[in-house]
Amino acid sequence: MKYISIDVETTGLDPERNLVLSIGAIIEDTTLKLDYENIPKFNAIILHHELTGSPRAITMNKELISLMGEYLEGNKDVRKKHDEHSGFQFFEPDDVVKAFFDFLWKNKVGEYDIDFLSKTVRIIDGRSYPIFGGNTKSLLINVAGKNFGTFDKVFLEKLPWWRKLIQVKQRIIDPSILCCNWDNDESLPSLRECKERLGVKGIVTHNALEDAWDVIQILRNFY
Repeated sequence: MKYISIDVETTGLDPERNLVLSIGAIIEDTTLKLDYENIPKFNAIILHHELTGSPRAITMNKELISLMGEYLEGNKDVRKKHDEHSGFQFFEPDDVVKAFFDFLWKNKVGEYDIDFLSKTVRIIDGRSYPIFGGNTKSLLINVAGKNFGTFDKVFLEKLPWWRKLIQVKQRIIDPSILCCNWDNDESLPSLRECKERLGVKGIVTHNALEDAWDVIQILRNFY
């Protein structure tokens, strides 16, 4: 099976008022189980020109916001430095989901209407990609993530093009159900508790890409 572990960082908990700051996504092939250096990763900062959020979320994500500000206000050399050395890709809100779609397409992830592709394509490095437009079909993907269905997905659906280009299968893989102590827990365990119970090393960093990797490490205990 192939699935995409996805995590986001936001400026708060309210998807109607707050914004997605970053998207971290990792493609897992359960038959390969690649190491972190070689597994396909998508790590994006979204370039918002204004932010609304809670003090706690803003403080927690101050490094992301600092990088965002430097990129928006920097000259060509500053942007090139960030593109090459920050570990992130930087996208305007209208472009980030398109880039995510291309990442999935390049790595042959998701179900798509291939008959449609023969009618309208972009060519990138000799490969055919669907053209983005009103008739573009969505990619249907398997997703894993802690609280993805009730949090991350709700925020992602507010981004331009998400509902058009990405369709998430209803059966979302959440690791908490696998780590629950049914005799003692009063609610499903947190990501930190899941890691502790399965011996996954390291703290929960609240970095989107690292949290997405944590989910994969937890799930690998079961396949």
